[in-house]
Amino acid sequence: MAPIQTFGGVGQSNWVDVPPLHFSELHMTRALLIAITVLFPSALACPLNAQAAPRAKVVHTALAGDWTGTLRYRDYQDSTRFVSLPTLITGTAAADSSSVRLAFTYDDGPGKTVRSTDTFALDGAAQVLTWGPADGKRAPSRFAVQSLRGDKPLMLVVETDGEDDDRKARIRETITVGTGELRILKEVRFAADAPWLFRHEYRLTRTR
Repeated sequence: MAPIQTFGGVGQSNWVDVPPLHFSELHMTRALLIAITVLFPSALACPLNAQAAPRAKVVHTALAGDWTGTLRYRDYQDSTRFVSLPTLITGTAAADSSSVRLAFTYDDGPGKTVRSTDTFALDGAAQVLTWGPADGKRAPSRFAVQSLRGDKPLMLVVETDGEDDDRKARIRETITVGTGELRILKEVRFAADAPWLFRHEYRLTRTR
């Protein structure tokens, strides 16, 4: 048997004998590791939370339905002022659930209704989110997925480089879908070491 040194406390050590591994045991151990690598490469290559992340189609399906609530945003002219608008969102998932179309309706005062429609699409690996106007008049934004957590609630965090208030900025969107509740939070920061600033947030409840 081969001696191995163990430590029983500060300044203390002991030598114990352990039985050596025979060649056949070493061979079996090596074969097992090779089998795991070949059959389950993702188990070694991906962290646990990545394996547990929901697929893109699950996110698209979760956003489908009718939602009613408010959009609260920071006024660009006066950063201390916040405005709230009654808002409706209708999410319609594609037939193959590869994307979801989000139709926004804002009540911007008596007789003034504003509408817009976005296409929201995570790639198959749930690593990139493409989000932008459904009419194609403006190029969509491409966000890098920072985290994706399973249901109760489902939470997706994405970031991209862009502009805010005519300044280059890092933009972060956090989409949270709970039981009957949808929140979409947008934050920005203008330097890597700067704090994230609230830009707007949708808070809605499911009606269908």
